[in-house]
Amino acid sequence: MNRFRNLEPLPSDDVMTERLEELKKAIGTDLLPSLRDFIQANNVCMSRLNHYKKKGIEFSIDYFLGFSSKKNYDIIHIIGVYEGRMPDELFPIAIVDGGDLLCMHKGTGNIYYWFHEEDDWGLEDNQKYPAQVGTDLNSFMESLTTSPQPTQEELRQVMKQGSVTITPLYVEYRNNERKAQGLPPLTFEEWDKLLNNR
Repeated sequence: MNRFRNLEPLPSDDVMTERLEELKKAIGTDLLPSLRDFIQANNVCMSRLNHYKKKGIEFSIDYFLGFSSKKNYDIIHIIGVYEGRMPDELFPIAIVDGGDLLCMHKGTGNIYYWFHEEDDWGLEDNQKYPAQVGTDLNSFMESLTTSPQPTQEELRQVMKQGSVTITPLYVEYRNNERKAQGLPPLTFEEWDKLLNNR
């Protein structure tokens, strides 16, 4: 079973109701119950199981959008940023590694992977439809797995070509993975040494 860790506190009931109405106006239709319930329970969050790999499509979800004063976390702000860059019936619900998005269909609730290099309708003459990766939010969440660890060969290749940028959020995330496996956390410096062979 998938679990979620809030990155933003849940708003009060009144604020949540108000923001859900704003979201409804932003997408131009009623919210599907699965999304409404998910946001009400988790707001902006990270998923313990966050990796998708099927039919040649592979990605890891950084975090699910919700309501926040931080623009990169706020679903309404992100919808505005990507307006016109995807089919009108889709809207973003999560940030995927590498600048991609996880989207939901306004009517059906189907889940789509928006790959910025191929699916961006803001690019001239591009009308490629994003790839469907799920039929509904709940079953999609349960289909996710943990992100795979890089192989030693992949790490060696990275070491030859440059360095890995490490952020406090990355350290926190990786240490949560270690905790779930019963391993002790590593410090920022230990992660840097491990990943950058220093």
